[in-house]
Amino acid sequence: MNLLFVTHSYPNYVPDLLLHGLRKLLGTAVVDFPRKECLYNGVLGLGVCPDDQRCPGWFPADDGRVDRDDIRLKLSQEFFDLVVCDLRALPYLREQMRQWPRRMVVIDGEDLPQKIAPGPYVVCRRETDGSDYSIPLPMALPQEVFEWIIRYDDQPKNYMIGFLGSTHDGSRKRLVEALARHYPRSLFQATTVPTGDQPVPQGRMGRDEYYRRLQQCRFVLTLAGAGYDTFRFWENAACNSIHIAARMPLFIPDDFKDGQSILRFETVDELRRRIDPLLADAEISQELIRNTRYLLFTKHLTIHRAEYLLNRVQKAFQ
Repeated sequence: MNLLFVTHSYPNYVPDLLLHGLRKLLGTAVVDFPRKECLYNGVLGLGVCPDDQRCPGWFPADDGRVDRDDIRLKLSQEFFDLVVCDLRALPYLREQMRQWPRRMVVIDGEDLPQKIAPGPYVVCRRETDGSDYSIPLPMALPQEVFEWIIRYDDQPKNYMIGFLGSTHDGSRKRLVEALARHYPRSLFQATTVPTGDQPVPQGRMGRDEYYRRLQQCRFVLTLAGAGYDTFRFWENAACNSIHIAARMPLFIPDDFKDGQSILRFETVDELRRRIDPLLADAEISQELIRNTRYLLFTKHLTIHRAEYLLNRVQKAFQ
């Protein structure tokens, strides 16, 4: 199939990860337009991305083989079997066309669900439980990042629980500080959110060091950020560690099962009740880790998310 992916120049996890999966699945038949330069330069999701946060080579090179010529003409002649548009690029697409494409998908990858006017298109949304008639589309993990993380599988487990992240309202910091009182041999580090004026807040690690240090933890912790679905969730699932995550009101296709491939919690006391029995049970701990990684690698890489999207969209247009 021929697929046009209408992009916005600013990094955005959900559409960028979906575009990665579609390109891996369908090759250069997927046309990103305008060409999203930041992806080819190693930027993954981060609007403020210093060099040590880049992922060199994570996005497939187009090598001049992606045909971006005569896009408006091709749209008018229905050359593309499907048009996918980042919500941020919707005004740009509207300027290019007198009417919407016949088969079109709008991707709402924002931290909060955005109001989208009804129209002849399918809406896919990051922050949803599926009850709003959109197609749930959470993030996923590029295989390139999975392979980067597992390179550090042999790291010694020097820490009990690991959380390395930024704080938006202080709630993350309060929770990890409460955990630190119970598990002092842990790796908790919460920095401020990077900005253009301060791209590298004090204490923030580069991506390679971040993955190496996470792999030194027996448990890795996911908390909600500005939105519930975070890239950290998918990175943590790749670690040779038990993944613990706050319960979140999201629909995830082929979701991780509590107690089998993830440990979920609502309070610090509940989290302690989930963790403590595993401290002396290596067999169950290893089974949890194996289950998490198997599910991640078979259902939650970006190529799987692309397949899921195409299947759901096909059913929607039928």
